[in-house]
Amino acid sequence: MLLRFRRFLFALAGALLLLRPAAPAQAQPALSLQCELTQGSSRLRLSVRPVRDPYGVGRVPFGRFGFRALWVDDGTQPAYITLSTYVGAALLQQVRLPAPAGAIADAPGPDSGWQRVYAPGLGQELRYRCAVQTPEPSKPGAPGDAMVNLAFVGDVLLDDGPGRLIRQGRDPFAPFAPWLARADVRVGNLECVVAKGGQAEPVKPFTFRAHPRVLPVLSRHLDVVGLANNHSGDFGPAAFSEMLGRLRQAGVGYFGGGDNLAQAHAPLIVERQGVRIALLGYNEFMPRHFEADTDRPGIAWSEDEQVWLDIQRARQLADVVIPVMHWGQEHEPRANERQRQLARLMIDAGAAAVVGGHPHVTQDVEVYGGRPIVYSLGNFLFDGFKDDDNNTAWLLQLQVDAAGVRGLQVVVGRIDASGRPHPLAALPAPCWQRGETAVSACVPLDVGGLPGTRAP
Repeated sequence: MLLRFRRFLFALAGALLLLRPAAPAQAQPALSLQCELTQGSSRLRLSVRPVRDPYGVGRVPFGRFGFRALWVDDGTQPAYITLSTYVGAALLQQVRLPAPAGAIADAPGPDSGWQRVYAPGLGQELRYRCAVQTPEPSKPGAPGDAMVNLAFVGDVLLDDGPGRLIRQGRDPFAPFAPWLARADVRVGNLECVVAKGGQAEPVKPFTFRAHPRVLPVLSRHLDVVGLANNHSGDFGPAAFSEMLGRLRQAGVGYFGGGDNLAQAHAPLIVERQGVRIALLGYNEFMPRHFEADTDRPGIAWSEDEQVWLDIQRARQLADVVIPVMHWGQEHEPRANERQRQLARLMIDAGAAAVVGGHPHVTQDVEVYGGRPIVYSLGNFLFDGFKDDDNNTAWLLQLQVDAAGVRGLQVVVGRIDASGRPHPLAALPAPCWQRGETAVSACVPLDVGGLPGTRAP
């Protein structure tokens, strides 16, 4: 009962937010508030956009401080900006300014325009400055100043067949390595725990634990892994916690899991070419006791109200928000109504795209609200299946800029008996470009080519 009550409290703010109507994306002003924070030698930059509902904007942790940059423009009163600094629950300083004219710093010098907040109990100081910025006008759909190529792959199992290949000194990623190498950020769903410790779940028919020797191979090909799935907790919280430490040591980012409930729901922010991308992850497939709690490591579980709130918060920190889902019915080639309902809710909340997995087969791709939804990428590194649909792997290329997803191209692969995928780049596969209302089929132009040549 206590665990359920904690989860209820954690999701309550999201439920309140969900009851309020969301602002249409096109109604938001083009202006943004750019804030820079420093504390000791650490530096953080935030991009803040106007919101209609202040309840969806949380504090950003920064060292021992918390910082909340809020720009409210709900049409009921003059727009305003509030900048608040906290230590724990204590509010140390709050500055309220009119928007958009309220710019704290307009001088470019490193020591000019800074606001200083001193915390006597810590003996530490946080400095910040913020300024309203107007982006350069651009034609709809025209390339922006900065483009980022993302690569997403489906289920990555580093136990069993792929794990044996690594133990033999072989690289199961090798056939797809040229495609992965062309991406700025490479993301996969880690469908196992990587640890030495822990005890296998006694009632699960399949439990996966990979030896830490796999991490150098993993980090060579993937920058980030999603942990919100039904196998991350196969060997208990201690093994899961061990994996988090090993991933950090190996330089592999992760999302959808953490040392506690708040960390599991926090976005991983990746910045490339000045474009900030937030990745969130959620699981909808049992067992639920793999879920993190306020004092226990684990994964993020999918609850509509909390997912909405997480996306709203991530939009205050990043240009592009992409939730990665573990959902759907195994072996079904099309998404079910639950997947479609939740995917559309996430787009309405502000997601630029939705990417999914878990069914062990690829599923359909659709466009909703001008944004793509890829319901399942299928397996990527995985053995033990005989059917062709289970052994079909998709590498999803997403091209993004600060306005969202510009285009996508899928590269098809075939998984061999050892669990290793091989690209079949001549096969037509789903493709889409911003402004199009439906997904087409294209043949990729070359390694990393995006978009490809339309199939007849």
